[in-house]
Amino acid sequence: MNIDLEYDYSEALKRQGHTQADVDAIRNLVSQYPHIPKSITDKQLLLFLDSCGGAEEGAKVCKLYYTMKQKNVEHFKLRDPTHPKIQQCLANQDYFYLPNTPTGDVVVFHRLSSSRASDYVFDEAIKTFFMTIDSCIQKNGPHDGAIFLFDMKGVGLMHLTRVNVSSIRKFFQYLQEAVPGKLRAIHVFNVVYFFDKVLALIKPFMKAEILKNLHLHSSGLDLEKFYKEHVPKSSLPSDFGGDMPSIKELHEKHCKEFVRLRPYFLAEEKQAALMLDNCDKTSLNKELLIENERNLKSISID
Repeated sequence: MNIDLEYDYSEALKRQGHTQADVDAIRNLVSQYPHIPKSITDKQLLLFLDSCGGAEEGAKVCKLYYTMKQKNVEHFKLRDPTHPKIQQCLANQDYFYLPNTPTGDVVVFHRLSSSRASDYVFDEAIKTFFMTIDSCIQKNGPHDGAIFLFDMKGVGLMHLTRVNVSSIRKFFQYLQEAVPGKLRAIHVFNVVYFFDKVLALIKPFMKAEILKNLHLHSSGLDLEKFYKEHVPKSSLPSDFGGDMPSIKELHEKHCKEFVRLRPYFLAEEKQAALMLDNCDKTSLNKELLIENERNLKSISID
């Protein structure tokens, strides 16, 4: 099964300073793992090669990426953009990616469009967010880093009753350990008065280096300072004074893009699922436990 990502492979190799020999090296390393698809393409492998700067570390990321995709079914199964549950997310939350920053970082945005807690389904929201990241990567290819923008406008205390600790752990493990790319920073806009309760939920699962790059912004954000120090206007929606269209327009465009990418999402899910039948599921569970223990050793406990 061939998964054809849309980015320019030759351009990306040159831009990120890699060679075909580097890609061949990571292919040799991942071939020892039975749950990594034999049909994995050079374009897919380049994403992992570039995520950690070398074949050995990239192979480890690739290994965990497929382990989590095959075991965490609540976040990686039924990733059909036309599925009613995904459509429900898109109808009640905004998702899209923005133009890369001048330094080469991708920018992904998410917020609620409906403030009703009953409209928020946590695991489906995580799934849709992960799909948004995938749509960005398959289009733009390897990148220097990733910046995530979360707007808390419309978030209330009742939304906290919709989350669960297990999924929070899986969310941060995937972002920090398995996404083929470096997590550069997380920015939270319109921080709510009860953010201390939110932080109490997420902090145990955040690495110290990521926690240091968690930036909280109140409604009185100095936008000019934000443009200069974090994300330029060229990579922001007009709602934040940026050069891009409004959040509403960007989300609507992304919804259409999601549907266009339906064959990609279905093929990619099938590619991972086929290998699950050919490997030891007990071994996959053991791999996740090992990664969880390693992750817990590296998180902040302050």
